[in-house]
Amino acid sequence: MRRSRLVVLVVPLVLAATACSAESQGPMAPIAPAQLTPGPALDASAARQTVVDFVEAYRASPEQGVGPLFGLLAGEELAEWARWLDVQHREFDGEIVGISDVRDVEFVGSITARRTSAAQVGLSASVTFTFAPVGDDPIELVRVLDGPVTLVRADVGDFRVLDLLRNGVPMSDGIEPFTGERRSKDGVTVRLESLFMFSPLWQFNVTVSNTTDEDAVLDPAGAALFVERGDGFDRVDGTLTNSLTIVPAGTTIDGLMVFDEQASAEGRVLSLVYGSGPDRRVFEFPLGDLVTAVPPPPPTGEDSEAGAPS
Repeated sequence: MRRSRLVVLVVPLVLAATACSAESQGPMAPIAPAQLTPGPALDASAARQTVVDFVEAYRASPEQGVGPLFGLLAGEELAEWARWLDVQHREFDGEIVGISDVRDVEFVGSITARRTSAAQVGLSASVTFTFAPVGDDPIELVRVLDGPVTLVRADVGDFRVLDLLRNGVPMSDGIEPFTGERRSKDGVTVRLESLFMFSPLWQFNVTVSNTTDEDAVLDPAGAALFVERGDGFDRVDGTLTNSLTIVPAGTTIDGLMVFDEQASAEGRVLSLVYGSGPDRRVFEFPLGDLVTAVPPPPPTGEDSEAGAPS
């Protein structure tokens, strides 16, 4: 398929190979029963309902937006995930339909998480998204959410989701937010906002600001991930959202850069180049000092469910 189609159909083209479904598993309990204390009936009911509402808000996010989802989240990692999930939905050229299957939601008990009053709920559920690109065949992708959900208690009977398992791996393990990672040159600024390491892909989330009076045009040859090999670098091509191709004068845009997952961040540099000739602006982000840890691969049988990074 032509490269132009890769840019427009970023989600299905980079993810079609991962669209098969894995058999779901029941809730997991990663902490010992002795660590748990029974919660009041109100908190138990509220925690369970928050998890149910989360699954529904995730399912409905392509059509209703991520506003309801944001209201159910706690912590920097999941807030970052919801923000860029919205970008992914917005950049997709076609229709996205979600279907949820909630099999079991069980209150496990009250815990302390990050020095905050919290609770844990065992969840057995999945969300299936059907991506129907314009002029192409639909693709079905499944998110398996079986496992413990950790919630923080905002008030009596009021909880927010802090973390949960996605295909057997805690979501927080695969989300790396960055602070102050920006490069500027001649009126154009590129900010590397975060990295999602959801197997089998790495998704870089970037914001580009153009304060000049001319459009900033991407140089495709400079948009890549470079891996150090001996005395040089090997180029790893990925897929970019269409928003990154041209940044109109006086605007700021959000975009995604998606690559095959990497075993390590060491010796890797993310690159974006705008313009050409004497107006060429090069923006490089060495990842070795930015990525604190690369999460382990999903348990056997779960990696086929990874689907879209977001």
